Amino acid sequence: MKVLAMDTSSVNATVAIADDNKIIGEYTVSNDRAHSQIIMPMLDDMLKHCGLTVKDVDVFAVALGPGSFTGLRIGISAMKTLAQALDKKIVGVSSLDCVAASFPFSEKIICPIFDARRNDVYNALYLNGEKTVQERIVDFDELLIEMHGKDVVFAGDAITKFKDKIESFNSERWFVSPVNLSMQRASSIASVALERANKGLYDNLYEVAPIYLRLPQAEREYNLAHGIA
Repeated sequence: MKVLAMDTSSVNATVAIADDNKIIGEYTVSNDRAHSQIIMPMLDDMLKHCGLTVKDVDVFAVALGPGSFTGLRIGISAMKTLAQALDKKIVGVSSLDCVAASFPFSEKIICPIFDARRNDVYNALYLNGEKTVQERIVDFDELLIEMHGKDVVFAGDAITKFKDKIESFNSERWFVSPVNLSMQRASSIASVALERANKGLYDNLYEVAPIYLRLPQAEREYNLAHGIA
């Protein structure tokens, strides 16, 4: 079974293709170019170098966020279009789940953090491969207080922004993951999606939607200006 995965929820534009035995190919680019300009050429080039086409794909997998509103729409629309056009299955995966999937055997709390601007982070908590706290948006200082006295691995794209705060607690029970395990990667999306696909846990194409934990900025500003709670 071949799974084609895409994640456009962060500054990373990343695509991968995998089967039950290996990661066949993966492209990741992190720069200021819009995902809409590069993600499909990346996908086409990766498949070409792997000697495959989209017709060889059995399952399309896509990151649902939380993350960039515009980025999420680009990735989800692209994968839903391909799945529908080729009459193939689709699996939507939380981006937080995928970062946590890099630590499947850890007995510590896995605490992925994505930058949600200001002092907020998108977050969920995992222990022994199970999600113990669902996707949420939380003030980072409050999260650190919540994690006090616990064995924790911090991961995710907000590590760079908040590393000094983490280290200021001087906790010997806290660990910051290396960059190769912290960033969103399509190969992790593919891995999680393969597990679900092998159990027959597919999503309804028409119900796959982004995980939005806060309103888009334009809508927040409109509500503020018009006194809407």
